[in-house]
Amino acid sequence: MYAKFMSSFLLVLLGCTACAPPASQGGFDSPTPGAKLYALTEAAQSGDHSPETLMKIVEQLDSDDPAVRFMAIECLQQLNDGDRLGYDFTLSRVDRQAGISNWVNWVHQYTMPDVESAAPEGGADG
Repeated sequence: MYAKFMSSFLLVLLGCTACAPPASQGGFDSPTPGAKLYALTEAAQSGDHSPETLMKIVEQLDSDDPAVRFMAIECLQQLNDGDRLGYDFTLSRVDRQAGISNWVNWVHQYTMPDVESAAPEGGADG
């Protein structure tokens, strides 16, 4: 009886896992933490510093999953000489907001050229 139960249980378990998409599918917008972790790892390994990717990483700082938040801050920290900008992945959602805002500001500064220094000297009245 036990063997029959275990074999049925294993068939159900294997059937459920075979229906799930692999972690490599879905990316940052996936509802599954595994896919988000895969996307974070891929972004870190590829060195993708595009504004879109950086903002997707920052969005993960507000994830419900602590592993996703941890991986996101690790990725961002590598780009910022180890500074977490006041973010702590273990804090509550409300208490994380200040750190997330700091990272949003950092991404804007990191990816947007300084408009004033790019303007030609003497203004536009040349």
